[in-house]
Amino acid sequence: MDVVGVGALNVDLFYEVPSLAIGGRTFEPDGEVIGDEASFSQVTAALARDAKLIGRSGGGSAANTVTALARMGYSTGFLGVAGKDDEGKFLLRSMGGVDVSHVKRYKRSGMCISLLKGGERSLLGLPNSNDMFSFAEDDLGFLNSSKFVHMSSFAADGALIMQKQLVSMLDDDVYMSFSPGERYARRGLRAIGPLVERSRILFVNEREVKMLTGQGPKEGSERLLGLGPAVVACTMGERGSMITTRNVQFEVPAKRTVVVDTTGAGDVYAAGFLAGYIDGANLETCGQIASAAAALSVAAYGREGYPDERFLRKYAQELS
Repeated sequence: MDVVGVGALNVDLFYEVPSLAIGGRTFEPDGEVIGDEASFSQVTAALARDAKLIGRSGGGSAANTVTALARMGYSTGFLGVAGKDDEGKFLLRSMGGVDVSHVKRYKRSGMCISLLKGGERSLLGLPNSNDMFSFAEDDLGFLNSSKFVHMSSFAADGALIMQKQLVSMLDDDVYMSFSPGERYARRGLRAIGPLVERSRILFVNEREVKMLTGQGPKEGSERLLGLGPAVVACTMGERGSMITTRNVQFEVPAKRTVVVDTTGAGDVYAAGFLAGYIDGANLETCGQIASAAAALSVAAYGREGYPDERFLRKYAQELS
């Protein structure tokens, strides 16, 4: 197995909205909040009246990354929780090519609303069964059979505790990559320190770097690197990305594209970077593949534009 993902699973619902003020609350551009059943229902009712549903997709950061890798031809799996409902069936089907035999099924599936207004996006999540994340001995064996374990966030304290336990039990020869996202970045370095320290590659954006370190991409990436990772890859939107190691720091330009939906762009960036890394490419090439993969992703809703094997073959030819 090349990569096994660990993180939340959600059904993503994409709404085109006239304003980010909806359902009695105002959402922050590029922000992400976790709601309860009541607030989620209130916003959903307002969306039914005032917004346009433009798509539905499987989602979740690590799930997006391993799904993109599977489409590019890599062997991937996933450890997480989906509901016993129809949404859970949809989630598992949406991860075509990913080994989902270790996904547990409990109650209701996690949901995430993406509010889209022009170039702005804001997320509202309802974790549901994701809060019940746990692992068993055979799950640990599943992870230890892979080259990489790729972690992303959960909402519940208990799920984060489980992740820390899981990380402490990984074999030394299994690499780990980590995309904390805004959800974990808001918790601070003290809360997610063990995950950062164990990471071979840390994927962050400049907003998350600021939350974690109080610094910009350059200095913040250097500080995060000092905690344990060998590579920090920081995405910076239209300005591309910055790759930092102990020996070098350089920027990779973003690929020009028509932006339709930025949801999951960082997850697909991580997939492209990991694809290059697994195949032994140098870090600059990894960053170029990642940027090209992310550009495909933002040109469509959800997972519609994810890269495939043809993308990887074409890109390999261009770089050779």
